Amino acid sequence: MRVVHLITTLAIGGAEQMLVKLLRAMDRSEFRPTVVTLVNDGALIEIIQDMGIEVRSLDLRRGEVSPRALRRLITILRATRPDLVQSWMYHANVAASMARPWLPRKTGVAWNIRQSLYDISKERFLTQAVIRSGRVLAPHADALVNNSHVSRDQHARIGYVNTRSLVIPNGFEVDSFRPDPVARASFRGELAVDDGAVLVGIVARVHPSKDHANFFRAAEIAAARDPRLVFVCTGRGTDTHARCREAMRGPLRGRLRLLGERVDVPRVMSGLDILVSSSNTEGCPNAVGEGMACGLPVIGTDIGDTRDVIGDAGRIVPCGDAARLAAEIESLSALGHARRREFGDSARERIRTAYSIESVAARYGRLYHEIVSERRGSGERLGSERLLPARAAEPAV
Repeated sequence: MRVVHLITTLAIGGAEQMLVKLLRAMDRSEFRPTVVTLVNDGALIEIIQDMGIEVRSLDLRRGEVSPRALRRLITILRATRPDLVQSWMYHANVAASMARPWLPRKTGVAWNIRQSLYDISKERFLTQAVIRSGRVLAPHADALVNNSHVSRDQHARIGYVNTRSLVIPNGFEVDSFRPDPVARASFRGELAVDDGAVLVGIVARVHPSKDHANFFRAAEIAAARDPRLVFVCTGRGTDTHARCREAMRGPLRGRLRLLGERVDVPRVMSGLDILVSSSNTEGCPNAVGEGMACGLPVIGTDIGDTRDVIGDAGRIVPCGDAARLAAEIESLSALGHARRREFGDSARERIRTAYSIESVAARYGRLYHEIVSERRGSGERLGSERLLPARAAEPAV
């Protein structure tokens, strides 16, 4: 089966990394993938190419809307002749459906929605427009895949309805993300912290949805009460963003490490004692499951399906509540290394049994076969074509 994965960019982010994991996990003898990006950038391009997978791009600039790009997408899809187009996130979802009229009717289109939607007004203006346009197109995709139940319900309330709407959670590579004493010692040596320090980390790019500001407020409160605490920020922009740099000069001076984007995230997590996810609008942050797989107790905000993933193997706090987050950091720090390890062992087992990438990839595989079978046979859902002609004129350029 030929599958084209259409995604905005391949910069390091949750959806992009989930795509990489899925490509690794799916049987290449059964699924023949190609990746197409809207914007030609990102550290993950080379990683995917090293897997022997072709990566092509529409070469859009960020924020650009171009009829020429739509024509280029149609040209690429016609040349690739996919059985199914799997799109990732709002912009790619809309692009896939806009290209749909110029593709063979047997070509399926499955959308992937990767975030919760608590307040659309917090999105960029163009993204708001794309989200709203998605309400018209969503019913005509062959499937809507959300990575959390909260996300599915929120999008349904604004008009994202489809007869095949399902939840497939994030999957995690438990062989790559695992406790590693050698990596732990190496990373802590890099940061020049002793064994008595308690490292509390956040692994997330700088973006309003990640709410680094709340993390810093909580860190300042906790640091004032526990001198052993050292805080670590990893992710794109954490070493350059003004708010992060400002935190370095304030009460966290000497107690905060800004590492920027890293490719050795499993090593970073192995060196931590506690992982924090302070996000305020996501389906479920990848860092939560990755930290749990590394044997870390995780403190997560009550967004998306984070509560369901963490279960009783960590702590949940309200979004934006710095005082409560600080209290949970102090509480886990006070437990000591051995008790935190018990939490971590439970967390890893939870990920291994319920959220492994292999089980998640199998669910995507079943979905793809179901859609393609319908498209090829008498079970094709012709109702999904009501607004889309079987063949249309080429888009103007």
